[in-house]
Amino acid sequence: MKILNKNILREFKFSIARFISIATLLALGVFILIGLKVTGNDMRQTANSYYTSHKMADAVIKSTSDISKSDQTKMKIINHIKTIEFSNSTDGLISNSNQSIRIQANTTKLSISKPTTGRLPKNNNEIALSSRAKGKYKLGDYITINNKSHEKLSTLKNSKLKVVGFVTSADYLLKQNLGATTVGTGQIDTYGIVKKTNFKSKTPSLALISYNNLKGASYSDSYAKQVEKNVSNTESKVRTMSQNRQQAIITKFNEQITKETPALSKLYGNKTNQVIKTEKDKVSKKASALTYTIQSRNDYNQGYNQYGEDAKRIDILSNTFPLIFFAVAILVVFITMSRMGEEKRIELGTLRALGYSKFSAMKVFLLYGFLASAIGTAIGAWLGTTFLPRKIFSAYTANFVIPNLKTPISWSLIGLSFVITILCTVLPAVYVAGNSLREKPATLMLPKPPKKGSKILLEHIPFIWKHFSFNYKVTMRNLFRYKFKSLMTIVGVLGCTALLITGFGIKDSLSGIVNTQYKDIVHYDVIGMYNTSDSTKNIDHYKNYVKNIEGLKEQTSVYYESITAKSKEMVNNQQISMVIPKSTRRFSNYVTLQTPTAHKETSLTKDGAAITQKLAKVMNVAVGDKMTIKDSTGKKYRIKVAAITEMYAGHNIYMSPSYYKKVFKKAVSYNSLMIRLKNRSETNIDKVSRGLTKQSASKTVIQSDDAKQTINNILDGLNNLVLIIIFAASLLAFVVLFTLTNINVSERIRELSTIKVLGFYPMEVVMYIYRETLILTIIGILLGYAGGSWLHNYIMQTLPPETAMADMTLLWSNFTISGFMTVVFSIIVMIFMARKIKNVDMLGALKSVD
Repeated sequence: MKILNKNILREFKFSIARFISIATLLALGVFILIGLKVTGNDMRQTANSYYTSHKMADAVIKSTSDISKSDQTKMKIINHIKTIEFSNSTDGLISNSNQSIRIQANTTKLSISKPTTGRLPKNNNEIALSSRAKGKYKLGDYITINNKSHEKLSTLKNSKLKVVGFVTSADYLLKQNLGATTVGTGQIDTYGIVKKTNFKSKTPSLALISYNNLKGASYSDSYAKQVEKNVSNTESKVRTMSQNRQQAIITKFNEQITKETPALSKLYGNKTNQVIKTEKDKVSKKASALTYTIQSRNDYNQGYNQYGEDAKRIDILSNTFPLIFFAVAILVVFITMSRMGEEKRIELGTLRALGYSKFSAMKVFLLYGFLASAIGTAIGAWLGTTFLPRKIFSAYTANFVIPNLKTPISWSLIGLSFVITILCTVLPAVYVAGNSLREKPATLMLPKPPKKGSKILLEHIPFIWKHFSFNYKVTMRNLFRYKFKSLMTIVGVLGCTALLITGFGIKDSLSGIVNTQYKDIVHYDVIGMYNTSDSTKNIDHYKNYVKNIEGLKEQTSVYYESITAKSKEMVNNQQISMVIPKSTRRFSNYVTLQTPTAHKETSLTKDGAAITQKLAKVMNVAVGDKMTIKDSTGKKYRIKVAAITEMYAGHNIYMSPSYYKKVFKKAVSYNSLMIRLKNRSETNIDKVSRGLTKQSASKTVIQSDDAKQTINNILDGLNNLVLIIIFAASLLAFVVLFTLTNINVSERIRELSTIKVLGFYPMEVVMYIYRETLILTIIGILLGYAGGSWLHNYIMQTLPPETAMADMTLLWSNFTISGFMTVVFSIIVMIFMARKIKNVDMLGALKSVD
């Protein structure tokens, strides 16, 4: 037994390079498989724990005015509402700062704020700021909150507040662009928590809701479907409440005006009817503006949906990349262990002749395969459970305030990986060795007779064959002689090249979106929305202000509204920007409407709407189809798709004024100005936005490049992930080439010794082997180009979020760099192998079978 154990140890000692390469291949495969498969789930578990600890609301009801006491009572008894908490919020500007801030009343039941430093406010003159503001302010500082005109904020009793703490809130997951506002640049920069009693209004303006019939964790299909069902039910109830309240206001006014008509007649005489009509219009407009809207987490929390989409993108990648990695690694390991079984033929015969059992003779394969699998799986599982998920998480959550990632061990995935690696290391070697052991020991102790020689295909084509030199004829014969090994080399290189092309291609496809969208399609810079219910004087002042903006290129009137749409197959509502330009003829100066593939310009017609390409895809509609949209009040309308236009980020619907009237049964009441600036820098756009929000009639500001930040966040996350994939694919390519070339050299050591003895120069001996590797590598690269193109196209169809499209074009640089890297790895392998070939003991190799 001691001799057998020594023999096993010798095998490990003299084939350490093969053992390391097998373990490395398995570790790489397991690393990518487990790392990508667990990360999406780890991210969701981490977020769910964060949401639970902050008692995040399932939905929020917002009022444009306040929520009356009677409506509060009615809301409490809506079906499936478990907890409801009423609160207030207001927006303002921090004095001596350009920062916009949302002030919220402290809540104790839902969407609570948790102090990271200091404490929550106890008095009306105290505030707890976002933990992100800790660098700008410190405990004990005083800040003053002003309105957009930089005057004292009228909604708070105390607007000068002492900073007593810094907090986190699940309602604000992003570090920047926390939501839309009517002050500053139109985006909330930070938030603060004050006592409820600091608000002057005794009636709340929003209601936080949690439901009692939800199943599954956040982001699960069961949770999302049930929440949407509940929100739909609650929406119909609160819409009825707001309609009743609107009617009550109009009825009360009519009763009052009826009583006061005699007095008004004395005061205004013949103009009485006109005065009454004017006042009725004002009241009617004011009443119609009083609405209740309900939003689920996906809608009221900007970061919630984006975080879920990030986790979903990793899930998509985990269904493709790991499979290819694992398949290539397993394939190479399989052939390596099969060759090992064939190499040990004489040794197996010797052991059997010495009286060892078949099991004892095969013990080396069992131990070799088991240890390689165990070490490879252990290293791959450890790195895949800890290192890769954390790297991906830190990259994707650079703009989030979610705490450190939770990384539970996935024993099922580790177990599955170990079983697969065991099967692919032990099984092929045992199978080959088992077949050999069926022969007599005396037969096994002799080398396997070579196969009968035959002409290869090229020899039957004299025109080609006779032009080959001796070296190339030998190379061609060897390629056809070792068909299986040649095929495995091609497949290995193909897979690695395809992975490299896809990795580089993902980055280019998404980075190309920004240039295409904001240079070739979107030409406006800002949409300034004004309040149509404001006075004519203020609206005129707003329009005049826009006309006099420094560096104004041009501006046009549009109607802008945020609407939603949802197909039967979808869980979440799609947020859509609906734009109706006053001048359809000049609209191409602001947005280029063109078909996605042919880039043929189209125009708005009176027969249908133009929708953007990703919206058409998610809604599964084509030109000529009809789709349902829902406005901000919850009313549904059917529109016909007249054109599908190119757009890479965001959903948009464009209509002509005539088609809008046809659909909505009313004329367009323009509420916005679309603005183009000569200076399109981010600084200048922010400056213009702040100027617009200061105007009395201003409602909000929408910057054209708001979606750019979302794209950049996606890019930042993907860049790091792509670098990891490229590094792993590069390492895989190197190990695959090294392993297969090492097998080739080891198998043909007598052949190499023979040509060395015959007087071949060292470089000629190296090229004898490497010429084959180079040809197979080039074939693998060319096939990898086709495989990479297909894989890239597939991933880019599924990887982008529901609101974005990718540029499907693959740059030539992707092919060049990927092919060049693979060739470089092949050359490095050649340098390693050259040293091994140089040190071959020629006489020992030639007499080894005697």
